[in-house]
Amino acid sequence: MILRSPTEDENGDLRHAGIDRPHPDSQDASGETSMSAWIPALHAGMTQSNCTKTDHALLIPDFQKSLQTNPRPRPKLLFCALLTTLLLLATFSYAQEKKTLRVVFVSLSWNNQLPFRVAVAKGFFKEQGLSVEPIFVRGGPTALAALISGDVDFASVGGAQAPIRSRAKGLDIHIIASQSSYTNYTLLGSKQARTVEELRGKIVGVTGAGAFSDFAIRIYLKRNNLDPDRDVVLRAIGGTALRAIALEKGLIAAAPFSAEDTVRLLDKGFPMIVNLNEALRIPQSVLVTRGDVLEKYPETTKRFLKAIISGMQFVKNHKQEAIKTGYTAGLKGEPDIINRSYDLFIPGYTVDLSVAADGIQIMLDEDIRSGIVDKKFTLDRVINDRILKQAQQELRREGKLGSGS
Repeated sequence: MILRSPTEDENGDLRHAGIDRPHPDSQDASGETSMSAWIPALHAGMTQSNCTKTDHALLIPDFQKSLQTNPRPRPKLLFCALLTTLLLLATFSYAQEKKTLRVVFVSLSWNNQLPFRVAVAKGFFKEQGLSVEPIFVRGGPTALAALISGDVDFASVGGAQAPIRSRAKGLDIHIIASQSSYTNYTLLGSKQARTVEELRGKIVGVTGAGAFSDFAIRIYLKRNNLDPDRDVVLRAIGGTALRAIALEKGLIAAAPFSAEDTVRLLDKGFPMIVNLNEALRIPQSVLVTRGDVLEKYPETTKRFLKAIISGMQFVKNHKQEAIKTGYTAGLKGEPDIINRSYDLFIPGYTVDLSVAADGIQIMLDEDIRSGIVDKKFTLDRVINDRILKQAQQELRREGKLGSGS
């Protein structure tokens, strides 16, 4: 329904009535301008159109009386009535947005947690009118189960495989942002295998068959002319501690590790074959939510993403202060190790949470090739970054995000 005032021109332009339309980037997930985006414009319009406090307080009864006595009420009264109605609707819509959010994480590493912890400690969520409750669980499937059940509002998971496969099965799961554009591992070799070519014919340890580490190492080997099924042996070893023991005992020739574990092993003399934070553009840390959250709480989602982006910006641009804030916010670790690990993982971070769709497409292609996902499944069914783009645009207009970001 389109409401026109007596001062609105034939093209529907409200500017002559003192109302500036919200920026096009204020659209919600359905492509419509959210009601909450109209609130400042409507307030300004009422002021500039001389809708007095008396008009505002007595508007509805006065308007009803006017209709009874005069089928064509005064233009000013009619226009103020329409503005008041729209303002009430916009305010009611905004009030429906959530203010307290529950976010589930699958990792407590500095690499995964630092932007979020900084956003909390520096008040970026508070600036957006939000409070957040972080929850830790082990494993992506558990995190997605909590999300699907409605126990949490957003989830940070490792890799896009689980969201892709969940969506392909009909679950209402969407990737809305990505903390990293690259894989958050390094590949460390034994003291006898210092290059990728020297892995030929040897055993490479991974977390488990089908795990993200298995997928990432396969892609990296293929890009370096090694067939992961013929030229090396990929062996499921288990978690970080077990992979480190296997490497130290010479049971494997190489394995992927997080930045913090990489620093510890480098100090023991093990060589780094490659930093995948710079070499493999496949996002490992992605943010996901349900479709109903995007539909019911678009403003909340946008504010949540704006706070995270602000945290990302701070972490990337203020190393020492970000590390100090991380400690204050409860992260643990030896200062020297954390300082050096920062330099390893920071190249993999996105600037503004933009989703590296090309990297996720690689994951989807592998799942299709393996028969895990139907070949008709397309990336646009699992990635929904419309609200992210709105958040980015608002931050740019506020001068908090560079135009090139």
